[in-house]
Amino acid sequence: MPILGIIFLSTAIAGVVQAEPGSKLSGVMADALQKRTEKHLYIVRLKGDPVLTYEGNTAGIAATRLARGAKINARSANVRKYVQHLDRRHELVLSTVSSAADKVYSYRYAFNGFSARLTEKQARALENSGEVMQVWKDKLQKPQTNNTPDFLELTGSGNSWSQGYVGEDIVIGIIDTGIYPEHPSFADTRTPRDGDRGRYIPYDAPPASFKGAGCAFGNEEFNENDAPFECNNKLLKADFFVDAYGVDQILDDEFLSGRDSDGHGSHTASTAGGNYDVEAIINGEFLGGISGMAPRARIASYKICWAGPELEDNGCWYGDAMAAIDQAVADGVDVINYSIGGPETSFATPDSIAFLTASSAGVWVATSAGNAGPNPQTLGTPAGAPWVTSVGATQDDEVFHFPTALEVSAPDSLVGEYAGEEGIGGVTLASVGGVTSTVVPGTPADGCEALTNADAINGNIALIMRGTCYFINKYHNAAAAGAKAIVIYNDGANPGRMDPFPIFVDETATIPGIMIGFEDGDRINTAVADGETVIGTIAPGIPASLVDRIVGFSSRGPNGGAPDIIKPDLAAPGVQILAAETPFPNSGAIEEGSIAGQMFGDLSGTSMASPHVAGAFALLKEAHPDWSPAMGRSALMTTARADLKKSSGEDAADPFDIGAGHIVPGSAYDPGLVYDAGLVHYLAFSCGNNVQLVDDETCAFFQSQGTSSDGSDLNLPSIGIADLVASQTITRTVTQMPGGSPSRRFGLRYTVSVDMPAGVAVTVSPSLIQLRDGESATYQVTFTSTGDALLDEWLFGSLTWSDGRHSVRSPIALKPAGLSAPTQISGSGAAGSQAFDVTFGYSGSFAAGMNGLTAAVESANSIEDGAVNQSDAFVIPEGATLARFSLFDADVGDGSGLDDLDIEVYGPESEGFPFVDYSYQNGSEEEVTIVNPQPGLYVVVVYDFATAEGPTAYTVYNFNLPGADLGNSVISAPAAAVFGGTGSVGVDWSELAPSRYLGIINYSKGETVLGAQTEVSIDAR
Repeated sequence: MPILGIIFLSTAIAGVVQAEPGSKLSGVMADALQKRTEKHLYIVRLKGDPVLTYEGNTAGIAATRLARGAKINARSANVRKYVQHLDRRHELVLSTVSSAADKVYSYRYAFNGFSARLTEKQARALENSGEVMQVWKDKLQKPQTNNTPDFLELTGSGNSWSQGYVGEDIVIGIIDTGIYPEHPSFADTRTPRDGDRGRYIPYDAPPASFKGAGCAFGNEEFNENDAPFECNNKLLKADFFVDAYGVDQILDDEFLSGRDSDGHGSHTASTAGGNYDVEAIINGEFLGGISGMAPRARIASYKICWAGPELEDNGCWYGDAMAAIDQAVADGVDVINYSIGGPETSFATPDSIAFLTASSAGVWVATSAGNAGPNPQTLGTPAGAPWVTSVGATQDDEVFHFPTALEVSAPDSLVGEYAGEEGIGGVTLASVGGVTSTVVPGTPADGCEALTNADAINGNIALIMRGTCYFINKYHNAAAAGAKAIVIYNDGANPGRMDPFPIFVDETATIPGIMIGFEDGDRINTAVADGETVIGTIAPGIPASLVDRIVGFSSRGPNGGAPDIIKPDLAAPGVQILAAETPFPNSGAIEEGSIAGQMFGDLSGTSMASPHVAGAFALLKEAHPDWSPAMGRSALMTTARADLKKSSGEDAADPFDIGAGHIVPGSAYDPGLVYDAGLVHYLAFSCGNNVQLVDDETCAFFQSQGTSSDGSDLNLPSIGIADLVASQTITRTVTQMPGGSPSRRFGLRYTVSVDMPAGVAVTVSPSLIQLRDGESATYQVTFTSTGDALLDEWLFGSLTWSDGRHSVRSPIALKPAGLSAPTQISGSGAAGSQAFDVTFGYSGSFAAGMNGLTAAVESANSIEDGAVNQSDAFVIPEGATLARFSLFDADVGDGSGLDDLDIEVYGPESEGFPFVDYSYQNGSEEEVTIVNPQPGLYVVVVYDFATAEGPTAYTVYNFNLPGADLGNSVISAPAAAVFGGTGSVGVDWSELAPSRYLGIINYSKGETVLGAQTEVSIDAR
């Protein structure tokens, strides 16, 4: 049977089937009903400004918005009056659906809103209220888990600290797992005035601008190890926020206080601002002195992350995070480190919005990029937001000079030294003089049972993965198979299981062995699977340094929330960072590797990279108290070094790995030029990207004022264009900063240079700018695709302004695209046509084809007021490339659009009808789309949220696209594309039976599928 026939057959069997009663479907309905009645924590954002951005537009209440460089005074009469006004509004809005008893927090300073425990229906009612901007169901986020000041050139004569910038009187807010207050890194003791030199001086009283108070330790009733502690002039404050997480949910050996039971918060705090030269000792071994990036900075700790009964319960709820951000801003912190994140790519998460307000008030925010690498587009939120500084993790020079390595001599693609640690106990490499042989992966991979490929292993080096059993079992099984040596590679299960470490075995081990990192082992496995023969040597004295590489776990771009915004912004050390720990880890932390009784630990993760930048921010804030957060980030980015490599191999790291590059804090004090941006720019950007944070009227005003919503035009120190069709011009503005030497009478002259690979031509206008201190200049960059580059593949480069003394470098990432086409068109009638223009980014052959048009499978029903209906079950056939379940306003009730129904989709039956997705829009325009769905039986649950009195009729529609043209439409298109030109694409349909139809037009250049698609919706009823 021809393919098309198969597709028609599979489409023919799709449809509505009568759902038979059974435990699975009963479970779906029970789950659905429970979801509508049980309460969850929701975060509600109200219309109107929080304290930090309020401009006085309420009668009788003066403005509280801050001038640049000013700090909030939460005790001032104006602020207290506006706070009272916000509290009253919060209570009034909540009272329309629930009682004040359900409120958990009020947010006033960085965010105008509250969190409350509500049913789904109550939350939806608030969302539809004229007083409310947004409503979120709370979600759990996760913390993103030797002397780096030397590596970053902060110490020594002529470097950063010796210039007098040590974070003096700068307050770093650490929002994390709490802090261990007795740690010497946070002691109120005399330390060198200039970081690592100068007279030892005490800490003065807290800065007058810091208004925070409270020291939440000493809850011995909950945990006997929670000793009382008085905060001091180093550790200014400790607070905790647990109401969203729930006191009844935390582990018994947690601390119900600001005290750290995990170590993560203490670690990040000491990395950012711990005292100078604290002696680090682990298991009795002195490992040297450690120092924070800003050793004279003050610390304020806000605990929001908690340990629960199971490891997957550990984390930080948005509700608590919002309360901590709000309080930290009200207290007057200068810098926030937030080594926490989630996988969402929307910029409208509550913490993202709060950080937008905080940054507009002058608070500098550093956050971790995430630990989901090395795959592309793994960076989440809030790291993807353009108003926070997100940090990837690199390897520094303190850890990765390993005692030995696996030296690979073949094949050419793998040649190099793979850093390792020799096994301790049993036979040593020195005793056998080293081993050279073929490296053969064991079967099974973990080597925990007898190796079934002993013939291949015999006389060679066995490659075995960590995990499942003791190391000595792996040694024994490799030796039994005839291996001359064993190489164990880490399993990459989490950031702490990526890199090599010493293996301890007993004297029964009869062969030598080493451990290498996960990525290196994985590369060798892949090469062998591809048919390569890998020749390796393990021997004493093979050195390997992995300094200046992006680490494998560090999350990568492109930015899923807005691909025009390059993320991460920067990179900093994040592998085996030695810093403060808690000696009282909870049982979950011990299960993850923490050791009770230790005051220090080495941790890996972008969580460890972020506080390096937070500390650098503190140094810059001390040097330039009048700079905005965007200016500080710009200074670090344009002075960063980009000479890093990818995690393995010799390829250079690109901007999706490292952003602008590795921080060089000492160069950032005098960056020459900076790129500034503020609240208006970010809000205008939101009008055209990801999620709109203001109303349509405000977006229209921004447009009328010439403020662009194009992410490529946001005034960042990086340039991203996700779809370069032919040519695009972007705009940037730079400002000359006062530097170490006076500008000449006529200012400094900067000339521009651009480094881009073949395939894109670049022109900059003007190409020369001359600026005095404080002056600004605007320039434009035009990128034109030449046709030599691969379409829909990212290209990387840089743009640099130089005056001979300053080098102001911006990374570039752009993707030449072959086509720009509308994303949606619609039509009506049994026959008809539509035409639209497309723009070409190449010259060559061109074709357009239809996937569909497919008629909807319909299920008509009615629903009682406030009820929950399960629709008939729909069959998604084999081969479907897309399935969609929809409601339309026109087919609900009287068709006025005033009725509000919602849908949830469950399926397939073969998996027990798991929850798939939901659509809870205002009104009844609802849609759930599944790309490449599993075939089988699905059900749609319909909720009556708000409808006219009495039963409300509705129809659920299911569209299943088959991946081929169904022959009921004709696509006309030019046979050839001309670079920079346009062409007309037409869709004609005829003889459609009465129904709704869906199709997708795909475009191609020969055998190459172009990235653009156009969705076609036809109402032929």
